[in-house]
Amino acid sequence: MEQKNWINITKSPALYCRYAYFDLEDHLADSLFARRNVAVKYEQEFVNPVNPYRLVICKVLPWHRDGFLKALGELPNKMNLLGFNDYQQFCRKYLDYSENWMMEKLTA
Repeated sequence: MEQKNWINITKSPALYCRYAYFDLEDHLADSLFARRNVAVKYEQEFVNPVNPYRLVICKVLPWHRDGFLKALGELPNKMNLLGFNDYQQFCRKYLDYSENWMMEKLTA
């Protein structure tokens, strides 16, 4: 099974596809989005001072969705190259919890 570092939080039907993903304060994913010409509109960030990762909530136009998800697929390799070797483990540990919590908050 493919490991994910993102959550789809789009309500149907919608003009934008909404996602949440894990990144760093320096927003490593931005350069990956730019390389694929993906326009991303950022909405919120959730920061936990205990770890370096933050949950970023954003919107992407539907025709940019594939490029967005491919860019996020490259993010774990970029994290590993920069020494954040626990990124995938962190995503695995917190993704289910975050998805349940966010869906509760965003659909309320």
